[in-house]
Order: sequence, then structure tokens, then C-alpha cells
Amino acid sequence: MLVLTGPTAIGKSAAAVRAATLDASSTYEIVSCDSVQVYDGLDVGSGKVTMDERGGVAHHLLSARDPRARDDAENSYDASRYYDDCVRALDDIHARGNRAIVVGGAGMYLKWLTDGKPGAPASSARGRARAERAVEEARARGGWTAAKEALATMGGGKTAASLHENDWYRMTRAYEIALETGRDPSDFEASRPETRFDFRCFFMSAPRVELYRKIDARVEGMMVDGIVDEAAWLLDSGLAPGENIPARSIGYRQAMEFLADARAGKRVVDETSVLGLVNEIQMLNRAYAKRQFTWFRGEERYAWVDASGDSDDVARRVLREFERDEHRGGGEEIADLTKEELNALKRYRPKLVVLNDKAVLERVVDKIRSHV
Repeated sequence: MLVLTGPTAIGKSAAAVRAATLDASSTYEIVSCDSVQVYDGLDVGSGKVTMDERGGVAHHLLSARDPRARDDAENSYDASRYYDDCVRALDDIHARGNRAIVVGGAGMYLKWLTDGKPGAPASSARGRARAERAVEEARARGGWTAAKEALATMGGGKTAASLHENDWYRMTRAYEIALETGRDPSDFEASRPETRFDFRCFFMSAPRVELYRKIDARVEGMMVDGIVDEAAWLLDSGLAPGENIPARSIGYRQAMEFLADARAGKRVVDETSVLGLVNEIQMLNRAYAKRQFTWFRGEERYAWVDASGDSDDVARRVLREFERDEHRGGGEEIADLTKEELNALKRYRPKLVVLNDKAVLERVVDKIRSHV
């Protein structure tokens, strides 16, 4: 099984489609691993591949869930449900004699898929909120070191020692497990029914400034293409910002909050405020990409590939490595930042490439006003 991941906006979907069409010896099908693309109707803000972009390749686990469902035990879509859905899709693809490519950036979903379902208790909204508060308190006291020490006092010493610095996602999950059980997360063994699959995993990397420019341009494109229309639909369905997974996701939450404030008379919709919304979503997506780099540095099974070329080049190199007799992870040093790159990131500022056209910006503003 080919697994292809990487930070947001790096071109994972395009590379997966190209890989599926380059290898004429097999028929490939693509299984999405994205926590937002799984929802129906959320196309623009999730970066979902269009029918044209799919290139005739069958795709699974796109638009499979109703984004208006409330977060509860029956409706919440999490890593456990993704695991079940994905394994079912992989079995079906294999039974028909085809090969699968799993593509997406949801690190926890991929972790469960490749390593098995953990035996630890499932995450809950209450437990997650409690853990987030505890992490923030420790972080305010003394940053990463204080957070590790606090986890150790809860019984999570082994996990605290193994975490990569600033991997706050894993740290928060470890807090949740330790707070709920009083045990170290590593004490809970994972089930491994997926061992019948030979997962060959690749992480697409690119120079950070180059990637950030892509992220910023993508957010501008989402504003033009209608992410606010989708956010208005969620609001009009009765959802509040942050109420469920789609309403908490980057882009949708901020657009929903923007609209809710505008409808309540707390915000003026004009060019300045809309560009402020764009800047906020861009900043959050860049921070998310940084967290993805950190997360996958801790996943030893991933081979890191330079994705600064076009999708053809990336796909050919991935397929070449995929066909080796033995898969080798590693190569994350290609993402190490030089002193010059660190300085460039410190100086980094977004540059408008679409919304610098006043006519385009005015159309976006007018469209948003129509939802207020």
C-alpha cells in the first residue's frame, strides 16, 4: 500500500493522481486521508480534488459524511472510524485486483492506519478540553520542559521522554490519556490487524518559504472560489463556530466567526476586514504545516522526498522507491532549515497574488456581504 502525505498545499493529491496514471502495469485507486474532505459539501475550504483533477482515477472517502451532524458518540468522525472505513476500502480495492494509494495529511488518522488502533480510551470533547487547559497552564509556566514534567507527574513519564520537542498535538493527547487513566499512553498496546498490508509511506517536503507562498496563494484562491459560501451554509444549518469537526477546522471556523460577527453587527464587511480574515487563515495554515513537519519527523516509517519539482517528477521518484524490495524510511534531514532559511522565515510576509486585483477583491467582498 502506497501512503503519500506531506504538509498542506504541497500538492499531495496531484502527485497521487499522477502516480496512479504513470504506472500502466496496475490499476490504482486513491483513498483520501483528510479530516475535512470526508465531509460532503465542504469542497473549497478543504482543497478537495475536483472531478476533473481526479483524472479518471477512482477516489474513496471523499464527501462521505454530513458536515452538519453534531459532535456526539454517534456522529463524531474520528481516527477510529476512519481506520474502519479505510481498511474496508483497502480490502475492497485489493479484492478487485487493484492497488491503493492512501493520500492526505491527517497525521493521527495515518498513525492509526499504519500502526493499528490504540488500546487507550478514545478521545472525547470533555477530555480533550481538559487536556488542552492543562497543557496551556504548563506551557505558560515554563514551555515544553514544564509540559513534559507535568506529564511525567501524571504517570506519563515514558511518553514525555519520547516526544519530539514542540509536538504539542501528541503532548495534548498524552495528557488526555494520563488524566483519564493515570497511566502512560505507551502502556496501551495497539491492535495490529493491518499487518496484512505492507505500508510504504512517503512524506513530501519542500523549502519552507516556497511552501508558505503556496499556502498563502491557496487561501486567496479559496476566498475567491467560495469558502465563505460553504461557511455560511454551515452557519445557516444551525451550527455555531467550533461546534463540530468541520466548524473547528482551519478556514471554516474563522469564516463562520467572521460571518456571525457581521450578522450581529459586531464587524464591518469591507476590503480591510476581508483581507484581515485572509491573513488570519493564511497564518493558521502556515502554523498547521509547521506542525505537520514536526509530527512526521516522529514517524520512522516515512521516506522523505523532495517535492519542489512538478507532480510528474515527484510521482516518478515515489513510484521508483515504492517498487524497491525493501522500504526504507528516513531522509527527514532534507527539511532541516539552514541559517539563511531561518532568517528568511523570520522576515516572511504574505504577498497578495490574486486579491491584489481590486476588482477581484470587490467581488469577494460583495459576495460575503450577501451572506450577512
